[in-house]
Amino acid sequence: MIDSFLSGWKSRKLSSIFRKDVAILHMETGENHGHYSANRLIALLRKMFNLAQIWGIYEGENPATRIQMFPEKKRERFVHPDELPRLMEALKGEENFYIRAAFLVCLFTGARRGEVLGARWEDINLDEGVWRIPETKARRSHLLPLPGPVRELLRNLPVMADNPFVFPGRRANSHLVCVSKAWSRIRTRAELPDVRIHDLRRTVGSWLAGSGASLPLIGKVLNHSQPSTTAIYARLNIEPVRVALEANAERMLLVAAKAEKEGVKENPIASQGDLPFTR
Repeated sequence: MIDSFLSGWKSRKLSSIFRKDVAILHMETGENHGHYSANRLIALLRKMFNLAQIWGIYEGENPATRIQMFPEKKRERFVHPDELPRLMEALKGEENFYIRAAFLVCLFTGARRGEVLGARWEDINLDEGVWRIPETKARRSHLLPLPGPVRELLRNLPVMADNPFVFPGRRANSHLVCVSKAWSRIRTRAELPDVRIHDLRRTVGSWLAGSGASLPLIGKVLNHSQPSTTAIYARLNIEPVRVALEANAERMLLVAAKAEKEGVKENPIASQGDLPFTR
């Protein structure tokens, strides 16, 4: 972000940056790169100035505070059941089997892209079926059970000599990093142009919610530090709503049918042709 948005500020002293400068930068970034990037830039600047104050190298006011953030629409995209077969078929067409395997691990475990790409063999126990992620985004370790398909996938994955990483990169002792182009190819073949890599993680939470898993359980799987982060899956899980509405409609029809049988009044919805909204 510094290279992309703050390259012109690299030679400036902190004391020469004022709230007006930050506000203008925020506005220009939002217009040219979108609201999300602009808001993350302000969060970065705020953190930088806070640290500068803590470290005693800046004594002024933080110019990145009280900046009006752009409104953001929370992303709720995930791979739906009718889309999954196309995605799986597109993954089969990926020539690099390490990249293909990495995306499948993302899809089946819900782990973050960086966690998957940086996975080390020493942290994986295939016999017990567990993966210990030493440090996550929440700054803590996470013990993640590995589903059977993932264990089988990893057992068949070639281990590169003298490389500790599960998904090795081109250079010695490195792991995969740049997989965006590969994902672009895959989602194009799957005809899912708006699905991002991080949406694979959201797909796990959404499918768990759809199967009736509790929000605390989903939060445990995805290693959320705040319950509010998991709350999105309460909105995405419409099956309980569907079941409740179906049951309620049946009760209404039962009451109406009972009333008609008893001769109280004619059932207005005895047949679909009687429905006032039928076309």
